[in-house]
Amino acid sequence: MPQFRSAARRHVLRVISAAGVLALGAAAALHAPHAAAQNYPDKPVKIVVGFPPGGTNDILARLMAAKLTEKLNQNFIVENKPGAGSVIGNDAVAKAEPDGYTLLVSSSGGLTTAPVLMKNIPYDPAKDFEPVALLGSFPLVVTVPASLPVKNFKELIEFSKTHKDGRLDNGTPTTSFVLVAETITATAGLKFNHIQYKGSGPVVTALMGGEIQVGVLDSPAVIPHVKGGKLKALAVTTGKRSAALPDVPTIAEAGYAGYDTPIWTALMAPKGTPKPVLDKLRMAVGEILADKDTEKRMHALGLDPGDVDSAALHKRIVSDIARWTQVAKSANIQPN
Repeated sequence: MPQFRSAARRHVLRVISAAGVLALGAAAALHAPHAAAQNYPDKPVKIVVGFPPGGTNDILARLMAAKLTEKLNQNFIVENKPGAGSVIGNDAVAKAEPDGYTLLVSSSGGLTTAPVLMKNIPYDPAKDFEPVALLGSFPLVVTVPASLPVKNFKELIEFSKTHKDGRLDNGTPTTSFVLVAETITATAGLKFNHIQYKGSGPVVTALMGGEIQVGVLDSPAVIPHVKGGKLKALAVTTGKRSAALPDVPTIAEAGYAGYDTPIWTALMAPKGTPKPVLDKLRMAVGEILADKDTEKRMHALGLDPGDVDSAALHKRIVSDIARWTQVAKSANIQPN
């Protein structure tokens, strides 16, 4: 009997010990995300941009990287992964480890028009990312070489009627810009041959070299060249004038009332990134976007600062995909 009691007691102790280990493990697992958030970031963070240097997404990503480096005391490094209208870079982040150390600065094109214009896109914008923040929105600028014999948007329309088959070669760095250009053709009767480039920088080079007649481009990419006299800005696509280009009228002002088509840029993380890490990023980015220096620098680029309402950003992605699907259908643009 004493031997039996001793064996029973050892069994009970083993059960209690095992339960204690499991409880400790569960507690550690629950604590791990909070510990990760407390220590985050404890190594450099990569911000992927799906375009070459020089365009809005690259400029904005570098501004945010510098500000986040200051605020979170860790290096945030921009890595350009251009190709396929930003799909290559976006896909790399969608498939990255969801630990907060690989982030994405994406144009609205990579998230809302690529699914409309490209077959078999390798990621789902609404399901494969965690929205962190809407960084900013901005107009596109109808831009032409300084040598083109037009002074305003209406003259561009008249010029197009005498050019070749009535179409102008429009350089475009991303799918979203194609669809914005198509809303212009539907509104104003212009006709474009869309020529794809790997970023806004290469389109600007092509414009200045006279390879193409027009570029419907992001304002930060063209402002220095417009102010330097190498390009002419004829109109902006937003309903109000850009603070950075106050002398450039809107398309609505050119006689097409109601026209208003902004573009936006967002900060995203891979799906499954821990909530405490996302919360820490959103808090930091929210403070940066509210900072007067950030606002001043973004306005100088023609950008309006965004916000960290991640639910609203997700809703915007879904609704914009539906909107651009209808634009593509109306323009008879088939995915390829």
